[in-house]
Amino acid sequence: MTSRRQLLMPLALAPVAGWAIWATGATEPTHPVGPFHLPLDDTTALWRDLVQVRMDGPAADPKFPTHVTALNGKQVTVRGFMIPLSDAAAHNRFILAANPIACPACQRPNPATMLHVHSQIPMRESQEPVVLSGTLRLHPQEGLFYRLDRAEQRYA
Repeated sequence: MTSRRQLLMPLALAPVAGWAIWATGATEPTHPVGPFHLPLDDTTALWRDLVQVRMDGPAADPKFPTHVTALNGKQVTVRGFMIPLSDAAAHNRFILAANPIACPACQRPNPATMLHVHSQIPMRESQEPVVLSGTLRLHPQEGLFYRLDRAEQRYA
């Protein structure tokens, strides 16, 4: 049986441990593969291109690199983490993120690390990474920079 002291002691020491890490000049945790949770492979390489968008001009319009602009309207395959937009069991519309939202070692979520997914067939919610294929659209008017139309789930 766990005593109250055994349960509370680690919680009491957490601020001390945080201070010790800060005092030594340590940085936030990172993944060995960089700012992304998933390793670089054919299904995650697209994220490294998509994050290269820059905000330009006084209206802060997104400026896409030439190689990303060339992907507009093309079929792409990407692996990421599903973020449902409703409480349903299956979803036609959801966000696909490069990193899980709760990962402290990952790059912070931003519009360049998310795709607004539109699928014809509802997909069951998943906590594990999913691989999707669909048509990439550069669509900055919807809040996110990218949309994946006619998305279909791929299985290994």
